[in-house]
Amino acid sequence: MIVQFLTQALLHWFSYKYRGRKGQKALFYADNDRLEFIWTAIPVVVLAGLILWGLFSWNDIMDVDKHEDPLVVEVYAYQFGWKVRYSGADNTLGDANVRFIEGANILGIDPTDVDGKDDMVATELHLPVNRPVVFNFRSQDVLHSAYMPHFRAQMNVVPGMVTKFSFTPTVTSEDYKSTEFMTEKVRKINEIRRQKSKELEAAGDVALDPYEFEYYLLCNKICGASHYNMQMKIVVESEEDYNKWLETQTTFETTLANAEN
Repeated sequence: MIVQFLTQALLHWFSYKYRGRKGQKALFYADNDRLEFIWTAIPVVVLAGLILWGLFSWNDIMDVDKHEDPLVVEVYAYQFGWKVRYSGADNTLGDANVRFIEGANILGIDPTDVDGKDDMVATELHLPVNRPVVFNFRSQDVLHSAYMPHFRAQMNVVPGMVTKFSFTPTVTSEDYKSTEFMTEKVRKINEIRRQKSKELEAAGDVALDPYEFEYYLLCNKICGASHYNMQMKIVVESEEDYNKWLETQTTFETTLANAEN
């Protein structure tokens, strides 16, 4: 922003200062090696610095092996929804392939892989606060894009390959809901919804439900007619609450056993 204002101010100042005047003759310099070197070298140094800074920053963001004891989860995209697979007690995801998708095996987990027996499939993404999370992304059908706006994170989900990134959630859902910013935002949204509900009820329609904030996982690629339906609730919670929730989930081994009975 500072560079924008500075360059625009100089542009307009020089346009005014050196504007054409009647009878004025322009000066012409055949060449100036020193000047040409300066205006070439400065952009080279600046751009090289930005590129190197960007490369180091990008490699740091994408290095999923730098964390100690991260939670490993898989986010699975399909038309038109999300599933999440937790790596269980061994914190290792079992192998998976779409060719294994059948009946209760909705994500195509390899039933012969020991690492997959304790995997758990859920419809909400629960994350323990202040613990690094490594995300593996898979797509069942077309190109999707996993977008978590409140975490400033996004990754393409590509059929036939696994993409990855990691981050550490630092604010629980409940703590973020109680911030002054979000409290005021929710109040304003619900005031608008109340006014709209009066109009709807007067016309014989159903009133709007009150808005409640949640973290969400969205799809940021237009992937079909129901693209707008691709959203999953994200719950960031304490380690204790996360473990309590995890205990209520069913392992892949149990899911298959129940399906056979």
